[in-house]
Amino acid sequence: MATNRNAQGIAGSETPDAAAPGWMMARPWAGVVFLMLIGMLNYLDRVLPAILAEPIKKDLVLSDTVLGIVNGVGFLAIYALASIPIASQSDRGRYPAVITFSLGIWSLMTALGGWVVAGWQLALTRCGVALGEAGGMPAAHAFITRHIPAKSRTTAFSLFTMCLPLGTMAGFIVGGVFGQALGWRHTFMLMGGIGIALALLAWLSFGRGAGVASRPRDAEQPQPRFLHLLRKRSLLATLAGAAFVGMGGYTSMAFTPAYLMRSHGMTVGEAGVTFGVAGGVVGIVGLIVIGWAADRLSARDIRWQLGVIIAMILGALPLSVLAYTASNTLVAILGAAINLAIAMVYAAPITAALHRLAPVDLRARVSALLLLATAILGGLGPLVAGMVSDALKPQFGADALSHGMLVVPAAYLAAAICFAIALPSFRKEVVNE
Repeated sequence: MATNRNAQGIAGSETPDAAAPGWMMARPWAGVVFLMLIGMLNYLDRVLPAILAEPIKKDLVLSDTVLGIVNGVGFLAIYALASIPIASQSDRGRYPAVITFSLGIWSLMTALGGWVVAGWQLALTRCGVALGEAGGMPAAHAFITRHIPAKSRTTAFSLFTMCLPLGTMAGFIVGGVFGQALGWRHTFMLMGGIGIALALLAWLSFGRGAGVASRPRDAEQPQPRFLHLLRKRSLLATLAGAAFVGMGGYTSMAFTPAYLMRSHGMTVGEAGVTFGVAGGVVGIVGLIVIGWAADRLSARDIRWQLGVIIAMILGALPLSVLAYTASNTLVAILGAAINLAIAMVYAAPITAALHRLAPVDLRARVSALLLLATAILGGLGPLVAGMVSDALKPQFGADALSHGMLVVPAAYLAAAICFAIALPSFRKEVVNE
């Protein structure tokens, strides 16, 4: 099987599997773009219950606490538990099949969500979505880390990470517009059907065989040990920081549309389009600026891959708080957009930083650890915000949710502290490529 030069050139450590791949495997940058499109659908499907929370709540008679469980703990618990076992298949070179099947599963479960008649049924379909999405991101990272040379890998991760702002923006816009025009059920069915069609295209593009697997090691060369990585202080602190970003980001994603509707009088369509466009634009600009700054500064000192994220969070903190305390709607939208963008922008530099701490054989599982970390606290964020909202509703009425949303800036501040703790040991724990 002929392989592409980039796939062969990564540290000279990988050789192709004997199974015939799809045509996309020989065109790595086209593959990154296609993976970005798949990732867009990933985040689009993920945010649908957030923008459609109010009609879902009324239709299924749910509380904010239950919505927090469905969009937070329930979803992310499955996401966390499934990510590492599925990622191990990607580390063994099976990421083409993982990409296709993951996309197919989460799209099917999104479509089935349109037929539910009770909250527990919606929770089950969202768990199915989480199961599918748990394999998608590590498999995409495995493709990038094996097919793109190290010198271009941060750029590839930044390009792929565009799926976050673009997918989130599309999700809020599509959810708002289609949800208002078609209803939340038909919107779920439509988006799920599109994903199933894209899964068939992925099967044709990436093929059914394995991708680039690691070359067998010499007898004297020790196998990389996954648990050995957990002894690295910088890795643990970075994962802790990512967990707090996940807490703030998932809370922002889950409840901001409902907050804008309750405290600022927006309709479903207005909240979806306004928040989606604002968050998407800020996220795209942030990815470009932070990605450029991380590449430029880390060339001098690799610790800047973490340092730029710390600077971004601390610089944005005042507006992060104003998002939920300002009476001016424009200030609230800007602050909320920044809060959403932080959870998008941090991903590329943090993923690149974590991959520098692990050998190539373990990088899909390191990406899964990142998902696990963000899921642990990420799931608690919407739950805590929902519980605070329900508890304060007798006192503050519709504005009770704004108090619960203060979880977001508090979590981001904790994340910046964790990333700062990782800085001293990060450089000496980097793995040479």
